[in-house]
Amino acid sequence: MVIRLATPQDVPQVMAIVARCVSDMRAHGVDQWDDLYPNEEVFREDVRSRSLFLAERDGACVAAVALNDVQPEQYRSVAWRSTDGPALVVHRLCVHPDCQRQGLGVRLMEFAEQFARRRGFRSIRLEVYPTASAAVALYSRLGYALVGQVRFPRRRLPFDCMELILSKKTGPNHPPDRIPGTPAQGRSGRR
Repeated sequence: MVIRLATPQDVPQVMAIVARCVSDMRAHGVDQWDDLYPNEEVFREDVRSRSLFLAERDGACVAAVALNDVQPEQYRSVAWRSTDGPALVVHRLCVHPDCQRQGLGVRLMEFAEQFARRRGFRSIRLEVYPTASAAVALYSRLGYALVGQVRFPRRRLPFDCMELILSKKTGPNHPPDRIPGTPAQGRSGRR
C-alpha cells in the first residue's frame, strides 16, 4: 500500500469511496455522514491546502484522510489534555467498505502519527460518531483517550472527541508514547 498526497484528479475516486461509505454506514445505523457532508468541495479544499492523503493498493484509491491543524469551532468547549503546543487534527478518514478490516485504518492512523511527529505537533485530535463502533474501537486501541463531546448540525448524537498525546522528546533515551505498529496496551501504564 502506498500513501500519497492527493491531486485534483483524485477527488472523484474519493467521492466514490465516500458514497460507498455513506451507504454502508446507513446500513449499519450510523448517520455520521450524509449526502451533504462530506462533499466534493470539502475534498477539493483539502487538495488545495495539501492536506488530503490517499491510500492506494495496486494503483487504486482505497482510503483517504485529511490531516491539518484546522480545528472546528466546536473544539473550543473541549477540555483537551494537551495545551502546550500545536495539535494535528484528523478529518474525514474513510476506507472503502470492501477494504475494511484489513488494517488500512491502522496504517492511515500510523501515517498520521508519523506526519505529526515529523512536523512537531504535540497531540493528535479527532472526533468520532459514537455509533461508529469499529472506528471508536480502532482509536481506543491506538491509545486515543476520550476527552469530551461536541455537537455538529444535522447530527442526532454528539461526537466523541479523542486525543493522543505525543511525547515531547523522542530518541533512544526518550521513546515515543506509542511506537507505531504496537498495541496501546503495551505501554507502561501511560494513557
